[in-house]
Amino acid sequence: MNPQNSNANQEGSNKSPNAKNRDSETGLNQPSSTLLLNAIPQQIWTADTSGEINYVNDTVCRDFGQSRETVLAYGWTAFVHKDDLATSINSWKASLESGKEYTNEFRLLFSDGNYYWHLAIARLVRQEGKSDIWVGTNTNIHLQKTSEARKDEFISIASHELKTPLTTSKGFHQLLLRMVGEGKIKTYLERSAGQLTRLEKLIADLLDVSKINAGKMIFDSKTFNFSNMLTDVVAEMRQIYPSHQLLLVAENNISFTGDQFRLEQVVHNFISNAVKYSPDAKTVEISARIIDENIIVSVKDYGIGIKAKHLKQLFERYYRADNSSTRFNGLGLGLYISADIIKRHGGSFWIESSFGNGATFSFKLPLISSGSADPDIRTKSYYRDKHLSITCPVGSDIMYVEWTGYQDMNTVKRGGSLMIEYLKENRRSKVFNDNRLVPGTWSEASDWAANIWLPLMELAGLKFFAWILSESAFSQLSAQKSVENEEKHSEIVFFTQAEEGLKWLEEKSTFQPDVDI
Repeated sequence: MNPQNSNANQEGSNKSPNAKNRDSETGLNQPSSTLLLNAIPQQIWTADTSGEINYVNDTVCRDFGQSRETVLAYGWTAFVHKDDLATSINSWKASLESGKEYTNEFRLLFSDGNYYWHLAIARLVRQEGKSDIWVGTNTNIHLQKTSEARKDEFISIASHELKTPLTTSKGFHQLLLRMVGEGKIKTYLERSAGQLTRLEKLIADLLDVSKINAGKMIFDSKTFNFSNMLTDVVAEMRQIYPSHQLLLVAENNISFTGDQFRLEQVVHNFISNAVKYSPDAKTVEISARIIDENIIVSVKDYGIGIKAKHLKQLFERYYRADNSSTRFNGLGLGLYISADIIKRHGGSFWIESSFGNGATFSFKLPLISSGSADPDIRTKSYYRDKHLSITCPVGSDIMYVEWTGYQDMNTVKRGGSLMIEYLKENRRSKVFNDNRLVPGTWSEASDWAANIWLPLMELAGLKFFAWILSESAFSQLSAQKSVENEEKHSEIVFFTQAEEGLKWLEEKSTFQPDVDI
């Protein structure tokens, strides 16, 4: 739904609330069409390309208890819950700018005074000989949302209630262990102690998941010695897992501002996961380095590894942490919780693995906010900073771009905007986009790349795009995600070999001579 029209005085509001005229503008004034739309139980609406609503069906009017003229005059912001308004407006503006599908969930105020959750979906419809229009639906999903809320509440209450008897049971269990001598009874008690610990962790994880879903996970950010924290956690894990050799290599005196307890939880989960999936390989390597003002922590095992198809599924799970249908499968709750903790610290999480050759789980924590980078060199045809370089050589229609180091939303947005600028100014139609020096993941920027950046690149003149992939699996998946849902008018091809990508570009004939370079 269009949240941009709030009232007749706001920017983008309707200048004429005449519903009949608006129906004529949208082509929805035909009796048969109107009858059909009014019979549908969903809310149906249309808007022009500037974002103004010009039609709503009778369902909207019945739900809101308002006339069509009133709804069109005041717009959706009069009915959208204030807590959902900012996200709704930002999503709608992004869709108007890119022409991509608008999808959002928000609560709408009905005539009974209650708010009900709705899923809004709108698509831009191209009309031959007429102005393009947005056609949208709002589907009532209140029952589904409230059911999810009740489920999370039940998990939270049940987990809290289970903690007390479990704590009591552990206490008596420890007393029994001290009282018995060596023998079968002590062996059985020691084995059951491990199961009690597992149960305690499961309850704690369920509590964390319910907090994440409710948006109530609290973080206590303070400055602490990250190196010492890592040393202490590894020493503790050595006691828990005497079967494995845990090797730590970390820079000294790394200082970080964040929630120490939650980050300890992440390292615990990573090491536990490495031990679990390497029962026959007895070495786990933990490292911590500072690279480009980021702390990079990696936990490497030499166990069973992860198949490529499963790696892609894991990328999807942690790329969209709200994917409730898959988040509890595979590697379990611990990594789902860890991914959220890292994200809340402004970082990212990725995996490198091949089946049978172990896996490396890594996360990145920024030491400083990645603001704008000062260029080392900037001319009309050449740009370079610490994250990327752009070269537009004389006598060529290819723009050469090389990305370097760990990327995130800020660096991708800044670099992508520079690429649009240089492509347009230098009248290039081909791009050699080299990602070979990009490790890790930049999945948080994938949607922006698909919905905003690539369409603007095409408007700037892009015809052929050779994307040279990084060896990093999650970096590759980030790249593939960025073009997966993009309506491509240009040719975008992925390559693992730079030479093949360059040859492909050179064979494409769209040469335009340089002008005033």
